[in-house]
Amino acid sequence: MDFGPDYFRDVPLKGLGVGVNPADFHPAYLADGAVDFFEITAPSSRHRGPAPYLRAHERAEREAAGFRRRGVRELAGAATVLVHSTNVNPVYAQPPTEDDLTELRELLTIADAPWVTEDLGVWLMSERHVYPHFMPLPLTAETLVVATANIRFVQEVLGRPFNAEFPPMTYVAGDMHAFDFFARLCEATGCGMCVDVGHVLSYQVARGASPTADLHRLPWDSVTEIHFAGGRIDLVREGFVYHDDHGDHDVVSVCLDLIDEVVETAPHLRAIALELFGARRPERALQRLAAVRSRPSVASWLAGVVPARPPLPDLTSSRARVRSLSVGLFDVLHSDRPLSGERLVHAGPDLADVFAVNERRRWDYDRRSRLLALGTGIAAYYPATAGWIQRLRGWSVERLHDRLIATLDGTAPLSAATAARAMRSLLPDTPLLQELLDCESWMNACVADEPVAPERHWGVDIDAAIEGLSEVDGSPEGFRAKVTLAYLGDGRFGRSGGVVAVQADETGPVECGSARCCTGD
Repeated sequence: MDFGPDYFRDVPLKGLGVGVNPADFHPAYLADGAVDFFEITAPSSRHRGPAPYLRAHERAEREAAGFRRRGVRELAGAATVLVHSTNVNPVYAQPPTEDDLTELRELLTIADAPWVTEDLGVWLMSERHVYPHFMPLPLTAETLVVATANIRFVQEVLGRPFNAEFPPMTYVAGDMHAFDFFARLCEATGCGMCVDVGHVLSYQVARGASPTADLHRLPWDSVTEIHFAGGRIDLVREGFVYHDDHGDHDVVSVCLDLIDEVVETAPHLRAIALELFGARRPERALQRLAAVRSRPSVASWLAGVVPARPPLPDLTSSRARVRSLSVGLFDVLHSDRPLSGERLVHAGPDLADVFAVNERRRWDYDRRSRLLALGTGIAAYYPATAGWIQRLRGWSVERLHDRLIATLDGTAPLSAATAARAMRSLLPDTPLLQELLDCESWMNACVADEPVAPERHWGVDIDAAIEGLSEVDGSPEGFRAKVTLAYLGDGRFGRSGGVVAVQADETGPVECGSARCCTGD
């Protein structure tokens, strides 16, 4: 049974959700409509055995932390559910049987899911034990022939399209370009494609290409879904390697850029999922999801708005600029004098503006990175105040950091005092924000062992101030409160009713091979 772009065009928009194993579900994901859908992993019916005692201990710890095991059957009635499988295994020589797919067909019916997604890799082998991990598929014509036949059979049995997810590839085996493989597979079967931007990045890094190289070769009309997750890029002896973490780590910045590329190019995109296999900090996951939701490309997609192309200049000004560029370029290239800044200036501003665009982008990347690094160092003394200045001023992070840095000079080292002066110069006329700055100043003084009172009364709740920054309609009035804080030592603060939640990020790097996968656990 073929499906194809016409089918995907008619699938309702699912929005922005999370991908979880059943054991990763937390009730916080159901609050306030922050999550539009859940993509639940259904484990392989062919490799389901009893869990070892260590897993039982981990499950008890998860439940003690508030996590509740919820599979497709338990969540289908309470939320929109998509199905992620580890059972189809369509690129292996031995095809699945109709019996192998019985449970999966039942789950798709219960969830009323429009497709079933699975990483296109080798999950199961009769000759070797692979599951619950999988191997990248060999990119060959023979693999394409096998996958085409298997997926056609799977779609016939399930009555739903298969959604082929681009798998992680830390090495490349085969002579076909992976993007061409997926394009030909989608064309031959009518299946969909899920672009996992981290997995795509791993492929690009493995073959030594830029993250966006050859994206035009993807089957854009068949792209239905985006996956993204926390991760990191390591520089090892063998070269750069991308690792998916799937847990509580930040999303690599270029993966966010890749999300923009897919959102702006795929006409039938219907779902974007943050994968949270093994994540243990729901509040952090929701913050990452909210950050992606607020990206202009994603916000426009959710609103059903097609981003407008920038208008073209008028013909008269275009003729003048083309003439200027052509003459300037000719004069620079047909001269016995070497290229220099002086020669570019002499050739005119139009040529200077388009000269070495890629090099300018590199400089701009470095500019933004340095702005972020230095600005974050200043804002770190007053994170709540800085966040509210940014919100109330309507500034971007870059604008906030630009203004903070501009207030400093080299006459004094960076400290809480110099950072406070920078913050104070940018404060809107909001008394509550002044109180918040004073509160954070006192906290900095306590940590620095300055002679200040170890207990203070405040008219603001700093916990509420920080939480309010993640709320779409948050305002300073939301953290007005009478609070007594006491310094407990070692950077900890107490209050009536509990410990202040302001704390350092305790997540660390994930060792190679230890990242959680979509096992259905």
